[in-house]
Order: sequence, then structure tokens, then C-alpha cells
Amino acid sequence: MKLIKIQSQIPKTPYAENWSFVIGHSKNEIDFDSLSSFLLEKESEVKDLPFGNDGGTKLGKNSTTSRFQSFNLLSWKHPEILKIKNIIKDGVSEYNMKNGNSSPVLWIQCWYNVLRFGQKINTHQHSESSDGYLSGHFDIQCKNTYTSYILPKFQLGTPEYIKIDNDPGNFTIFPSNIFHFTSRHLSLRSRITIAFDISLTQKNNNYITI
Repeated sequence: MKLIKIQSQIPKTPYAENWSFVIGHSKNEIDFDSLSSFLLEKESEVKDLPFGNDGGTKLGKNSTTSRFQSFNLLSWKHPEILKIKNIIKDGVSEYNMKNGNSSPVLWIQCWYNVLRFGQKINTHQHSESSDGYLSGHFDIQCKNTYTSYILPKFQLGTPEYIKIDNDPGNFTIFPSNIFHFTSRHLSLRSRITIAFDISLTQKNNNYITI
């Protein structure tokens, strides 16, 4: 796993800005075609689940994203999903180790996003609470899009951000409080990504241990 560390300039006074965060990134191989077909087949079933909210993505009510609290993708029976669960588990462990942190018992909520031509995921964050932990995503079917992670500093106008291209197999992990967004999807083929939140406690009944 490659670590990308983003931090402010070294403060020269006690009151100067002082922040940092780390993005973990790796490349993995699974059967993307098989999993893409499976997830698209499950799309209508997911949309029949109770609507919660779209997490600030602006994808709206007619999206799998807006049911993220109503299911856990990692509980589904599919060989590629099992591989992804292990990739996430190993990735979180390596991320913590490289950042000098322990890996306690962790809980995960996992869902997926499907974007059609012209759609994008608007700026949002996964947690602003004091017990926020880690979030991430795994790219399944993507073409010519990227995800941008906004630097945690106040700016007027266009914010500064770190851009990571979306390609099948890309796994990215980051602190849950980091705001992020995607570029607009301009392919006729659906853009599919798996997203997740990691927590130190079970937030709802759909969280499972990893």
C-alpha cells in the first residue's frame, strides 16, 4: 500500500494552521466483469429497500447510495465480494500499521454507488463526529473519472485537493472526516464503485466485523 501524506506547512507560531491526513492507495485484481454484472442485477432489489439519505452526494432517492444504511454489501454471497472483504481487512490493518496505530476490533458498513452518464458524486464527508474513523472505496467499473480529496483548510473560491484516478481495482482508504467528490461520469457504461465506513463500534444492525 502506498501512503500519500498531506499536511500544512510547519507552523512557525502556536496559532498557525496545523493539520495533516493520510490517504492509503493500492491496486488489486479481481473478476471485475462478474462482480459488475452481479451488482447491476441487484440494483433494483437494493432500490426497493427503505430510503434513508444519499449522504450528501446529491445522487438522490433513485440510487443505491441512498440505501447505504439499509444493507451491507459484504454480507452478500459472491466470490469476488469475499475477496474484497479480505482486501479491505488487510488494507485497514496495513494502513494502521504504517501510521503507527493498532488495529482493534473493527466494524464495517459497506454499499455501492452506480452512476450513469452525466452523473457525479458531489462534495460530502462520511463523518463529522468525534468518533469518526476510516472510510474508503474500491473501484469496480470506471472510465476516465477521478475522486478528489479536499485539503482541510478554509479557502474562498475553489478548494485545493488531491486527485486520484478511478480505475478498476483501485482501493483507497482515508479518514472519514475528509471531504471528497468525483468528476462527472461521461461514459455510457455504468460507473460502479464500492464504498465503506469503518467504525470502532457497531453503529447499526448492518455493521459487521472485519
